Amino acid sequence: MKHFAVLALASAALIPGAALAQAAPAQAPAAAQTAPAAGAAVTTGATVYDTSGGVVGTVESTDGTNAVVNTGTVKAAIPLTSLGKGAQGPVLAMTKAQLEAAAGQQQAQASAEFKSKLVPGATVYGTGGTQLGTIKSVDASGVTLTTADGDAVLPVTGFGPGPQGILLGMTAAQLKAAMSAAAPAAGASAPTGATADATTPTADTAAATTQTAAPAKSKRKAR
Repeated sequence: MKHFAVLALASAALIPGAALAQAAPAQAPAAAQTAPAAGAAVTTGATVYDTSGGVVGTVESTDGTNAVVNTGTVKAAIPLTSLGKGAQGPVLAMTKAQLEAAAGQQQAQASAEFKSKLVPGATVYGTGGTQLGTIKSVDASGVTLTTADGDAVLPVTGFGPGPQGILLGMTAAQLKAAMSAAAPAAGASAPTGATADATTPTADTAAATTQTAAPAKSKRKAR
């Protein structure tokens, strides 16, 4: 079984985009009681403010249910029902620091929960949805993934949650190419043993050569 260390792919294997943390309305401070009524028209690029007028972040995207707010440090999915309508724009009953703290805590919990799923036998999928292989082991060096082309060691940071389960941030083709690049150069040249066998004389040949090279003894006539 071939075993390839693909640890150099840490950056390539990273799951694109920051993890989203859900800011639950229940986590909002008491200031929520004074927040404007919900129903703000939220559009991409809009600035979100707290109840004191401080900037919380910018709306990066919205799907009609949640708005992804980028504070510059974290990205948090905020339910639109938690956003009020203010004079300057959408208002959230949390400050930037409070949102980042809540998002960071939830992200840490989600990360710990996900890592508990990285166990031997778990199936891993690529970004194209193709099954890449199964986890063989997990240790300090990384995750050993058993594939059809051999075993590959990848950093834990390259794995994340996906629609099918555990996702590696690479396609099947990218992983195969990386494993090929990491493969040792041994085997590229012809084995020296074959050459030696072809050029080294056998014992019988050596003996025959020796006998041929020995000078013939001449017979002397008796006087």
